[in-house]
Amino acid sequence: MKRFELTIAQKGFAAGKAFFIEKRSGSKPAAADDAETEEARFDDAVRKLDKELTNAASKADKDNVGIYEMESLLLKDDKFIDTAKKLIADKKLDAAAAAIDAGKELAEVIRGNESEYIRQRGDDIIGLSERLADIIRSGQSTDALKEPAIIVADELSPAQLTAFDQEMILGIVTVNGAPTSHVSIMAGNLGIPYCYGSSEAVGAIRAEMSTNECTPDEKAEAEGRDVLLMIDGSMLATDLDKETYQKAVLKMNELNEKKKRELENAHRGSTRTKVYANISGPQEIDALKRSGAEGVGLFRTELLFLADKEAPSEEEQFQAYKAVAEAMAGKETVIRTMDLGSDKKADWLKLPDEKNPALGCRGVRVSLKEEALFRTQLRALLRAAVYGNVRIMVPMIAACREVEAVRTLMEKCAKELADEDVEYRVPPLGIMVETPAAVMIADELSKIVDFFSIGTNDLTQYTLALDREAVGLDEYYDPMHDAVLRLIEMTASAGHQNNVPTAVCGELAANPEAVEELIRRGVDELSVSVGKVEKTKALVIDAEKRLAGNEENIELAAAADGRLIPMEDIPDPAFAGGTLGRCVGIMPDNGKIYAPCDGTVSGIAETRHAITFTASNGMKILVHVGIDTVNLGGNGFSVLVKEGDPVHKGDQVMEADLDVIKNAGFSPMVIILLLS
Repeated sequence: MKRFELTIAQKGFAAGKAFFIEKRSGSKPAAADDAETEEARFDDAVRKLDKELTNAASKADKDNVGIYEMESLLLKDDKFIDTAKKLIADKKLDAAAAAIDAGKELAEVIRGNESEYIRQRGDDIIGLSERLADIIRSGQSTDALKEPAIIVADELSPAQLTAFDQEMILGIVTVNGAPTSHVSIMAGNLGIPYCYGSSEAVGAIRAEMSTNECTPDEKAEAEGRDVLLMIDGSMLATDLDKETYQKAVLKMNELNEKKKRELENAHRGSTRTKVYANISGPQEIDALKRSGAEGVGLFRTELLFLADKEAPSEEEQFQAYKAVAEAMAGKETVIRTMDLGSDKKADWLKLPDEKNPALGCRGVRVSLKEEALFRTQLRALLRAAVYGNVRIMVPMIAACREVEAVRTLMEKCAKELADEDVEYRVPPLGIMVETPAAVMIADELSKIVDFFSIGTNDLTQYTLALDREAVGLDEYYDPMHDAVLRLIEMTASAGHQNNVPTAVCGELAANPEAVEELIRRGVDELSVSVGKVEKTKALVIDAEKRLAGNEENIELAAAADGRLIPMEDIPDPAFAGGTLGRCVGIMPDNGKIYAPCDGTVSGIAETRHAITFTASNGMKILVHVGIDTVNLGGNGFSVLVKEGDPVHKGDQVMEADLDVIKNAGFSPMVIILLLS
């Protein structure tokens, strides 16, 4: 058995046969000296491939539709088409060779862009051009996968990936790749493990599958060579013995079954910590609904600004925002204002050339600098807010004056719309906490905003003084660094002082090793990519059970809406020390108190601050509202049930006046105590 180290793009485990995609050759003389015929063949292939992309988009998960659309735009790029036809006319290339060489030329231009996101589209155009050449030569874009296999290639484009039956893809291994490439994003959405970065590994597979001087039987055996892909350990193994391979297949099947159970549990379970989804446009809504997400935690609007040769109009933006707001049917929909600058530059927006754009004109700085452009977006957002539970979020805040400037512009836009007799609503305003500066003044910011969302990718970058795209320094880029975690905790704590909830929407939110830690640090919401919602929700359910000390007992619902507090952090020694039994606290967002289980009301405190429930399995659970609130003598508490009443998990059983409790000097923390 041979082993090779690779770089993880999407974690997972797969064992199966390798399906190798050979790299296409470049230019060659035209078979016939007939430029008109070759141009016609080229145009016909473009139409066929565009139709394939359209058909694939209509059948695949909706979270990948935006990628198909981007592929279609690249395919029909004027520069690409003009270059190919010029190669046919001037260099006498056939249509297939012209397609490949035109793709290479455009890729070189794209790879010179300052934006990492745009540079990675260079790989996409090469893949498209090679797939186009396949259609020209044989009438089809690639060989079909006849059985489940691991795709192996020097490089892979989304266009090539979408040509396969995606249920047949066990895993992906390439020489060239990137965690943020479209192939990686698609693999993540589809749950396909993917690793890259070893020419030795791909070369070894190529050598084992070589068909030179092979008999037909030997060729068939080589193409069916088994490989083992273990991306969790960033390791690829080939040339396995039969026993090792069979054990690997068994493990893969067990992991797949476990994943199915996790997803089923995620849909059934309820959590105190909300799990929302990050999206880039309306095309992802269907997939979001299937995922079980409780709302949209981040709608990245900048892709609307990067997709065309000019800025989107107010009406175009309004229709996109409205579509998402309506589809969410009252669920929270957080729409981030344009986060342009740094590696996200639109050609039509003439931003200054900067030595370090990550520390330059980006985020809210661009918005306030380009006021006319920003006001167009704000008008569209205020109009769309009429159609759903829209919340506006502003990126890269570092000072209170920036928030105040945004509010001033919102007020101006609201007045304009009112004067024009256009329907609008001014929604809640929140901010991205991505800079240490924002964390250090979070107590002040929490007085002028409605919610926080921590972008851990940038917060890590600025805290550790390390460019997130720095080459060869991966070991230093650590979102779980104690400094980063402390900043997250400081933000959540400052927000809770003014009833401002805190979300995390960076990559850390979906990290299995981080979920419980984030909940411990006070985070109220995790927002992750659509493809990771179900897994994250399963992780949250498990983490909250552990924090509540309730891993083996009856499933309890939250007795209040709010932040989970582990037993040891409850500010009362009788509860924190476990003297009264196992318990968990919730710092409530409001005064509504709910039944934690199915059962009956078996006791109500004379001072109405506590209710005891007997669950259907005989267990007794006490819900105690506030600490030392027995001293209030019932003032501030309204019990909505009586002893002996049957209750269902989640029924409201009490209304508590949190202001009365706080003004009397008591903590309003709700304690759920297991009595037996």
